[in-house]
Amino acid sequence: MLSLKLLYNSPLSTLVKGWRKKRKKGDAVTPALEDSTLENDPLRKEYTQSIPEAQLYRGVLLQGYLVPPDVLEGLDDMEIRDDDVFVITYPKSGTTWTEEIVSLIYKGGDVRKVEKELLVYRVHHLEVGRPFGHLRFLRKLKSPRLMATHLPLPLIPKQLKQSKCKIIYVMRNPKDTAVSYYHHHKMSTFLGNTTDTWDKFFEHFKAGHLVYGSWFDHVLPYWEFCKENPNNVFFLTYEELKMDLRGMVSRLCDFLERPLCPQAVDTIVRHCTFESMKTNKMVNREVLPITDLFDMSKSKFMRKGIIGDWKNYFTEEQSEAFNRLCESRMSQSDLQLVFEPEDADNLFKSFGRIIHNHPERIEIELAQEATEDDEESNPKYYEPWSRPLQAFFQVYLQSDPLTLYANG
Repeated sequence: MLSLKLLYNSPLSTLVKGWRKKRKKGDAVTPALEDSTLENDPLRKEYTQSIPEAQLYRGVLLQGYLVPPDVLEGLDDMEIRDDDVFVITYPKSGTTWTEEIVSLIYKGGDVRKVEKELLVYRVHHLEVGRPFGHLRFLRKLKSPRLMATHLPLPLIPKQLKQSKCKIIYVMRNPKDTAVSYYHHHKMSTFLGNTTDTWDKFFEHFKAGHLVYGSWFDHVLPYWEFCKENPNNVFFLTYEELKMDLRGMVSRLCDFLERPLCPQAVDTIVRHCTFESMKTNKMVNREVLPITDLFDMSKSKFMRKGIIGDWKNYFTEEQSEAFNRLCESRMSQSDLQLVFEPEDADNLFKSFGRIIHNHPERIEIELAQEATEDDEESNPKYYEPWSRPLQAFFQVYLQSDPLTLYANG
């Protein structure tokens, strides 16, 4: 068992942090506080100073603890295998949930095989890991390798953009993501255990100051990447997992070319409900090889798991301001965002997906479905983009936030 205090606040830290003295000018990874542009943005500077050992890699702010610079600089040349599987997310978007599902799919749905093995030993993080020899460790893993990353598209290995391997990208609506990331900052030692108020954190999230950057700069490029590579990239949403866990597990089995019998799928679904995972010590981060990554007295790693918790934090003014930001940043994108229960319900009734234009729905399938539709007995296809864009981001003012889709 190791501790961050031992690694970064003891004589041992000279080995871990020695790169800061040895880096040469022009290297890709630099201490974030050496960024001269911080002086022009006091709010960004304040956030950067709150992240221990914060580093900057090709313009993206990253945590300093357990993200070795030599790993980041070695990713471009990392060899990717055709049978690799990557789960990619912006932080707090359903990463752990999807990792557990994928891990169980590769275990044939046999939960006995994961009852005594931590998730971190089954799905390995690409950029976060051992202070020494992390890339070598990843190279030696047996196939198929299951891996995860929060890195934006421009920072992932070059071969990963060209490989035949499978990539699963998970998106969560940005308002709920912001709230979850706020609590994650409070509990995470590597994020500084922030004492900032929600109002201050909201300003950082809206401005894209956070570790791993802007939500929009992360999600939108991966959506385009998915459309360009429909056979290798599967784009799903946290909300879809909440509303139809069994259906999404089945879709993931198909995408990964790992067919399972209905009984095995049912077992995965029961094992991967939020309430089940919240108490599962192999998943909920209460047991880890590093002891002080999280302060569980500030918040639990798996906190609520509901859709719509943002309504308990966003003021009306904040919600309206963020809606305007969504309209501006997403005006040229056909990616679906769902904040309202009726929009989510209509999309699911019409398409079985929130991402109704997901590349898996190829043109011939759409044509066949249109021919088979009986307008008298089936609901008309819901077209959210047929109404003004701003309507898609209207604030839902009812007091009960999407509890229709909360685990019960």
